[in-house]
Amino acid sequence: MEFWKKQKKILTAFGLFLIFMLFCTLISRSVYAEKLPQVTVEMPRRMALDHTVNADGIVHQGREYAVTALSGLRVRTVYAHTGDRVTPETLLFDLDLEDLKEKIKEKELEIRKLQLQIAAMEQNQSLDDQKQQTERMRAQEDYSREEDRVNEALGRAREDLEDAEDAYDEHKDHPVQVTPEEDRKAQMAAYEAWAETEAGLKAELEAAQKEYEAAAERVKELEAAAGGQDASGPEEGTGSSPEAGADIRDDSETGTGAGGSSADTPESPELVKARQLLAEAEARWKTAGDAYEAHEKTSVPKPDFSGEDAARSAWEEKKDSLEDAVDAAGRAVEDAERSRSDAVLDAGRKVADAQMAAAADSSLAVSRLELSILQTELDACRRVQDASGQVYPDAEGIVTRIQVSPGERVGDGAAVVYADLSSPMQFLVSLTKEQKKYVNQGDTVQLKLGGSPPKELEVDYIAENESNPELYDARIFLPEGMGTIGQSGNFQVEAQSETFSCCIPLNALHEDSSRRNFVYVVGERAGILGTELVAEMVYVRVLDQNEKYAAIEEGVIDGETELIINSTEELEDKTAVRYQE
Repeated sequence: MEFWKKQKKILTAFGLFLIFMLFCTLISRSVYAEKLPQVTVEMPRRMALDHTVNADGIVHQGREYAVTALSGLRVRTVYAHTGDRVTPETLLFDLDLEDLKEKIKEKELEIRKLQLQIAAMEQNQSLDDQKQQTERMRAQEDYSREEDRVNEALGRAREDLEDAEDAYDEHKDHPVQVTPEEDRKAQMAAYEAWAETEAGLKAELEAAQKEYEAAAERVKELEAAAGGQDASGPEEGTGSSPEAGADIRDDSETGTGAGGSSADTPESPELVKARQLLAEAEARWKTAGDAYEAHEKTSVPKPDFSGEDAARSAWEEKKDSLEDAVDAAGRAVEDAERSRSDAVLDAGRKVADAQMAAAADSSLAVSRLELSILQTELDACRRVQDASGQVYPDAEGIVTRIQVSPGERVGDGAAVVYADLSSPMQFLVSLTKEQKKYVNQGDTVQLKLGGSPPKELEVDYIAENESNPELYDARIFLPEGMGTIGQSGNFQVEAQSETFSCCIPLNALHEDSSRRNFVYVVGERAGILGTELVAEMVYVRVLDQNEKYAAIEEGVIDGETELIINSTEELEDKTAVRYQE
């Protein structure tokens, strides 16, 4: 029971705490909201913008005439004044005749000098023409000679190349025949086999000979020993050749000898044995000799290919030499072709250079033109002299500008300008590029001159200002009797733009330091005290604007966007705000 009571107290205390926190939150939000900037919002609207163009201008004469005089002449007297009405019989100003005479003398002297220069230039040009003609002929002759020379050299080079190729082909078609390597190996193998057999037989022969000589020496020794007992025995019973040994062997076998009967001189067994060995050695010696002689009869000569190898090497060397000669002749042909091309090109350029027109021609033409100009100026001076230096207008009008003064020389421009009274007057006004967008040729305008009431007239002409490309000149021809020269007036045009889907009040439009346009719109964000309103900066593109509204390109904002048009404080991006109460 006590546990439940304790739990109830805890829950009650927690509930009271939550109520207290809620109360504090409400008070905090109220205090926080009171400090926020208050804003007024408006939705973009669909509309067309009205434009009014006001500009001031001046009435000008419809047509003006310029009176000119020869520049450089000194003015003696000026009779006309600005605003004077003049006729073709009105003297405007006159020129100093003495100065005019000096001017005529100068022109005549300049003409004479220039005529002499032209004559000299014509003579020089004639000589230059002859020289140039000679140079052209010589250049053409040099070209022909050089072409013949290089063609001849090229022909010789090609002939040398053909000869070298023929010699190479002829040599290549007759190669030196040599024994094939397999045949060489077979012949050498046969020779080596024969030589090896010969060496073996020779060794056997020499061994058999030595064996026979040793056996004969043994028999001789034994016979000498036996002869010591019987004086007649040794001399008659020994021999130094295979035939003698055979005799001794035969006598011992029959029991007879050269010195007496066997009964008288019996041979020792050792001697008999020696005689047998001697006979056997003799037989082997004879057999070895027969075999050696028979082998010698079948002798195989040692192969020798040095001669044909030398001939083949000489043939190859000559072939390489002929091949080098062909290559050298080919390069000589290429060099001759390049030399021909270069020589012909160089000679052709010299011909072209010789055929070029001389620069003196232009100088002569300029001098002739200067002479024509001087002659024209001299004729003009003489006409002024014939008119006693007096200058008159060509038609009736009013003088608007005088550009000459007594004692000064006439400039290059107009000396006197007067307005033609027979042509209608015109109202001239300058428009900015922004104003030009709403004024077109043929538009009806309200024109007010001085204190007279406005009058509806049409724009007759619009063109870019010649001196300032940022301005446009609009002209309105005035009806007869309206306006006076120099009168000021006001030009007014009412125009309406196309319909835009997104137009905002002008006070909602702002500009940053980079002159980019932006607006503030109402957005939301989560805060400590819950969701709050903020001013969000959004950059926009202005399509058109007047004194009250601006047309904005759709996309970043639309008809449902809340635009901030007024605020109690200066705003920045993400500044917390509240609606105006």
